[in-house]
Amino acid sequence: MTFRVHELRRAQGDIRGITEWLALRSRQGAIAWLRAYDKLLLRLAKDARLFGPAAENPACELDVRQALFKTPRGRIYRALFFITGEDVYILRVRGQGQAPVSPDDLDPK
Repeated sequence: MTFRVHELRRAQGDIRGITEWLALRSRQGAIAWLRAYDKLLLRLAKDARLFGPAAENPACELDVRQALFKTPRGRIYRALFFITGEDVYILRVRGQGQAPVSPDDLDPK
């Protein structure tokens, strides 16, 4: 099954924030991060059901799942998302050392 992947507003803000932070330190690092993220989008589109529940899932009304992805330098990031039918909605994208996500942070509105 193929899924359509959508980035919600907060996820778009996370992506923008991460890439801007990286670009200030290393343009190549920001490009590598975007490539790793693009590969994740392809994996989600191929079959998002392969990814398990996020730690935040029990506190949420949605079935929140997480997909981990790694940059070439080995830094691990995670995308929090939910599935509705053939659509995947990315709620947030988080990196190591970022504050935990609360259920309010996962509101799809």
